[in-house]
Amino acid sequence: MKKINHHKQRPLFFYSNLFFILFFGCVGKQEVRVDSLDISIPDSWVAPLPASQEVSGDWWSVFEDPVLDTFLVQLRSNSPDMKTIVQNQRKALYNAKINGAAIYPSFNMLARADTNVQNLSGFGFAESFLNTGDGSDSSSSDQPSNDVLRFGNKNFSLGLNLQWEIDVWGRLLNGRKAAYKDYESVNYDLSFLQFSTLIRGAQLFFNAKEAAAQLELSKESYQSLVEIRDLVKERYEKGLRPSLDYRLSETSVSTAIVSIENRKNLLRSLNRQIETLIGKYPSGIFVKEPNLPNVLPSASLAIPASVIERRPDVRSLVLKLEAAGHRVAQSKRDLLPGITLNGSVGTSTQEIEKIFDKDHGVWNLGVNVAAPLFNGGRLRSISKIQESNYETAKQELVKGILNAFSEIEQLLEQNQSLSIQNNALEVALKQSKDAYELSKERYDKGVTTLESVLNSQRQYNSIQSQYLTIRKYSIENRLSLILAMGGDFEFDVAE
Repeated sequence: MKKINHHKQRPLFFYSNLFFILFFGCVGKQEVRVDSLDISIPDSWVAPLPASQEVSGDWWSVFEDPVLDTFLVQLRSNSPDMKTIVQNQRKALYNAKINGAAIYPSFNMLARADTNVQNLSGFGFAESFLNTGDGSDSSSSDQPSNDVLRFGNKNFSLGLNLQWEIDVWGRLLNGRKAAYKDYESVNYDLSFLQFSTLIRGAQLFFNAKEAAAQLELSKESYQSLVEIRDLVKERYEKGLRPSLDYRLSETSVSTAIVSIENRKNLLRSLNRQIETLIGKYPSGIFVKEPNLPNVLPSASLAIPASVIERRPDVRSLVLKLEAAGHRVAQSKRDLLPGITLNGSVGTSTQEIEKIFDKDHGVWNLGVNVAAPLFNGGRLRSISKIQESNYETAKQELVKGILNAFSEIEQLLEQNQSLSIQNNALEVALKQSKDAYELSKERYDKGVTTLESVLNSQRQYNSIQSQYLTIRKYSIENRLSLILAMGGDFEFDVAE
């Protein structure tokens, strides 16, 4: 039987374990799987999806409104909010670089020039004690010397210092990974905010459009009431109608004027919000045309599970959880010994012209090994806190996913309800218009009262107003659905 040489196997065992520690100790992969979150995700939405094509990136082009196109371009380029988002993206990148830089060695250059002068008067030395002249007795001199003995020294040095913590266990690497996960998370948050700002801006634009349409409706109603008032006034002056009819018609005209002014104020207020949003002077005149689009942009036909990948705010929560996982790994590695390499190289001389002379070179190199022995449980408590932070981030992700599903289901349900309301109001609009025209004819023939005419006019006007509002809500709902589904978002990595 061949005898095994244990002395030859020990170095192999030692180096294999060292390789395992150095290589696998740096591994701190923290991938989050949604199926580990205990969330039951259905294959399809409960509420039906609107019939549409695949969502496109330029959803606004469907409206075919050049004013909207101009507004969104200005919103991207001139909005103070958008500019703030870009700056925050850059700051997030720089913070990641700062927090992740500890893994690299630190080099510092040091240049130094020292000059010092000292005297010996404070040490009690007599001048005669230091005098090496002719040996004469200074005490016999007629004039005692009051000179202070001084001497000086100069030193010049130039060097390079090194400090580097050897990341044997992957502690710094996990910290760096956590820092860049935080950066990606912030970037997703900011991209969602950017996309949300565009959507909210478009919704504000269509609010102004609806306000302009409502103003136009009020003006039309006013003209209709003026016609009724003039007809009643003419017949009242001839004694064919009572004063009650004339007073009711005048009241209706006056209230119509109040309605016009209120809607003017609302339109100006919305326009000023739009102009402020794009960094323009708030003159209150940006939107003038009252037309609302009839065609809506497409909504994505995504299944529930895909929203987790599509929505940047949910992606941000996933990255926050992964960052928390890296910090847990980092805190556990804080319990292990740390190795730091310190060194310096340079020159030191008393004559500055010899500062680059290699004969005056100096250097040192040292290794520090520090192992935590006792710290009152501080490091273990920090590790427990990081574990708690990880569980908190996990619950925040669960809540974020469920909120996203709830938001989309609610928007899908509202879309169905708005479609039903829109169809009903189209019928009511036609019927109320016919009723109004019929009441005017009957009043002209003396068959019905003025109150009937005014009531039918108010009902017709109210239904027209509701119809405009439902159309605006339908646009808002579709834009919110595009946002909630994840839509098409872009963000530039700050450099």
